[in-house]
Amino acid sequence: MKKRIIELIELAYITARKGDLELAREYIKLAEMYSRKGRVKIPLKYKRMFCRKCYTPLITGVTERRRIRSKILIRTCLICNWQRRYVLSRNKGSNKEN
Repeated sequence: MKKRIIELIELAYITARKGDLELAREYIKLAEMYSRKGRVKIPLKYKRMFCRKCYTPLITGVTERRRIRSKILIRTCLICNWQRRYVLSRNKGSNKEN
């Protein structure tokens, strides 16, 4: 089940790159439905590949805008203006002295 979900999200990403956003959205909606029905979590890497509001694959410069303001990454969907903020920080163990 998880393998099929990942396959659908990757296929949606490729389809969106070719220009067919509607078909790409359908692939992602189907993947979401599979994850809910099968009670399988979508891996974080793939969960961040699409807009959670309109299910559009997020492609930087095409369907997504990325901005960095004071160590915060702001990702904006250009279709529905949904925003997500991620704190940019270094690895937690990199600053410790031994």
